[in-house]
Amino acid sequence: MDSSPEQPSQDHAPIDRMARLRPPRQWLVLLVFSLPFAGALELAALPAALLIGPMLAAILAGTNGATVRVPRPLFASAQAIVGCLVANSIAADIFPAFYKEWPLFLGVVVATVAASSLLGWLISRWRILPGTTAVWGSSPGAATAMVLMAGAFGADQRLVAFMQYLRVIFVSMTAALVARMWVDTSGVEVPPIVWFPPIDALAFAATIGIAIVGGLAGKLVRLPSPFFLGTFIFGAVIHLGLGVPMQLPPWLLAISYAMVGWSIGLNFTRPIDQPT
Repeated sequence: MDSSPEQPSQDHAPIDRMARLRPPRQWLVLLVFSLPFAGALELAALPAALLIGPMLAAILAGTNGATVRVPRPLFASAQAIVGCLVANSIAADIFPAFYKEWPLFLGVVVATVAASSLLGWLISRWRILPGTTAVWGSSPGAATAMVLMAGAFGADQRLVAFMQYLRVIFVSMTAALVARMWVDTSGVEVPPIVWFPPIDALAFAATIGIAIVGGLAGKLVRLPSPFFLGTFIFGAVIHLGLGVPMQLPPWLLAISYAMVGWSIGLNFTRPIDQPT
């Protein structure tokens, strides 16, 4: 009879490589992996590269036992900046175009929402995904906004992020293929990103002020995902109603996207098919 101690199976050995490192080194490893991931996705011209890259690095770190987490104030600040970005993207001159072709726009929106809602309901009904995760994961719209709001409604942000950004990648690849086949893009050049543009003191101060006031107001009235929704609503009112300009330099957006991506990715601490 073999009396040697039983060795643990390598297949079931705990994966805690990152946990053995001190927190500063964990953050350093996370940053080192985030940069090439984001750079590669940016070179491939994929949307949300600055968020998906850090999220992939955080998933890699989280599944290897990383114990660090993005502090809540930084995550809240990142959500507020994303809210400012969405609010700043709304321009008054788009409303006449919508009004002129409103039946077409309304029909497309209703059809898209109906199809995605039906798909989400079926996935939830068949218990392929838990709770409202299927509904949020299949919902159309800005992927970052859907992921941030999904967490406020109790959905699994990991699964929602996986579904949403997988959709973003496939849709962008399909759109690029269609554009290349049927649209003449010769002579169209993508302008280079100016990471550190000159700062407009008033516009930048207005952006920070809108982020702070909007986030606190959203928290005060208990909005779901208050820092994102509160800043988005308040920023849209100030930007459209009062014509207040906002400035969101690329370096600030990159930091905010990284905070969101890390917050989501670091939660991948166990197989995604296990219940939370």
